[in-house]
Amino acid sequence: MEFPSVTVAAWRAQVEKELGGRSFEASLVHEAMERILIAPLYTEAPASARATRDLSAPPFRICMRQERGAAAADLVADVEGGADALWLRLEDACAAALAPADFAQTFFVFDREEASSMEAVERNVTALAPVVASRFALSMDPLADRARGAAPFATLAEDLATLGGVAQFVEARAPEATSVLVSTLPYHDAGADAADEIAVALSTGARYLDALLEAGLSPERAARQIAVQIAVGRDTFVELCKVRALRTCWRKLLAAVGVASAPRTCVHAVCSSRTLTTRDPWVNMLRVTTQMFSAILGGADLVTPNAFDQAFGVPSALARRVARNTGLVLREESFLGKVADPAGGSYAFETLTDALAREAWQRFRALEREGGIPSALESGSLAARLEAVSRTWRERIAKRKVPLLGVSEFANLDETLPRPAPGAEAPPRVAHALAADRDAAAFEALRARAEATETPPEALLVTLGPFAESRPRAGFAAGFFAAGGIRTRESTTDETAPIVCLCGTDERYATEAAPRARALKAAGCKRVLVAGRPSRLDAPLREAGVDGFIFVGCDAVTLLSELLGVPS
Repeated sequence: MEFPSVTVAAWRAQVEKELGGRSFEASLVHEAMERILIAPLYTEAPASARATRDLSAPPFRICMRQERGAAAADLVADVEGGADALWLRLEDACAAALAPADFAQTFFVFDREEASSMEAVERNVTALAPVVASRFALSMDPLADRARGAAPFATLAEDLATLGGVAQFVEARAPEATSVLVSTLPYHDAGADAADEIAVALSTGARYLDALLEAGLSPERAARQIAVQIAVGRDTFVELCKVRALRTCWRKLLAAVGVASAPRTCVHAVCSSRTLTTRDPWVNMLRVTTQMFSAILGGADLVTPNAFDQAFGVPSALARRVARNTGLVLREESFLGKVADPAGGSYAFETLTDALAREAWQRFRALEREGGIPSALESGSLAARLEAVSRTWRERIAKRKVPLLGVSEFANLDETLPRPAPGAEAPPRVAHALAADRDAAAFEALRARAEATETPPEALLVTLGPFAESRPRAGFAAGFFAAGGIRTRESTTDETAPIVCLCGTDERYATEAAPRARALKAAGCKRVLVAGRPSRLDAPLREAGVDGFIFVGCDAVTLLSELLGVPS
């Protein structure tokens, strides 16, 4: 059977016909971030994107993060449970007195105390040599230390100069290990989008390459000493392409400093802490699953899952087991990681990877023109940019345009949390440290405020018309109020309640909403709302006593905060 050929133009014409006058771009083109658009259909990949495939990928490792003070028994339990990489403090690894036989195939990622000297690092690495051999990555990352506020800028030049000595020491004793880490985690937590993360990684990597070259290492030797650590967030396909675009840009950076050939750079992908919630925390298991999926298919070498109760503090044993097993199921049962560059050849993924790489490279060049990442951190210009990006993101969340399952959508007011939710107070931070916050923080603060009231807040949903007519907006209103911890009950009569919301169709509002609003106000209701967008009835309804409207796109955080202040 032969099918007639269809051109993209013909497809576009048919789609626009089906849209009935609505804008194609507004309806079907999604803006993932500034200057990065995702179209509904791709028919070919950019010619440049076809050369970005990396077919040398080894199987990924499940890298479990250890808490401060982790004992040898904790590490052995993770390895016996299926983890093949461990992420912990260098000092804790030394104190645990690890037995080489227990970790014969285990890869290690070592953080170290920010104030630890070069001599202390060398002493600890030497002590661990029988256990770790060349299977480790040392996290010497002085710029990320400044981004977190863990070190002053006054000693940055000294710390950068230290990188060369540590790199030469590690190279001599563990030829396959890395000593320097480029981490984007503090920037991601501060609101950086995918292109910003790559740009920051490139600028940081350029500074570290300069430091290693100044110490006498050749470009190839310097490249071998650097690993990259990147966060993986909520947008599955964008994050998948972010890891691929990072490798494309990193190869270009190495070529720019004269690296003719270098082994595959180790990329450590870490599931986003910013996306974790303390409300309905079991949904975090789904978040971690999709984030690991993105990291694995993007080509990460190490993948660190989050425990579902990690936002509460130290993760429980159950949550750690679930996190570890998530990686095992994806690897052993779903067979992810068996195919090198599985996204390669997909028009959509190749195009998005290419667009991300180009945008990130432009932002990297702009950052370099301003003096690079050290200058941007010290001057506060990077913090200002990330705050602007984060503010836009928070506004979308507040308006429920970005849904948070179990928090801003489908909130369960009867849930029993695994442990008390932590307080909303932000920890003190150094002046130059980047701000960090979780996406769900604003809605979780509303829930905590509602639960702290002496009388549980409640909203009365007054339904107009038959059950079938009122159901859609009554259901929407119940979910809207639940996001702020406000319970609802329904009625068809005009009862007295502090908060009332009319729920019905636009046609019912035209004939019944105004008199019902007057009656409710006369009965003593303090706030009367209408479920639906303001329309031509806005002015007459407000004259009748309606105080506001709830709809997708309204500022739910602000409105719910105001409602929680309404006396009962």
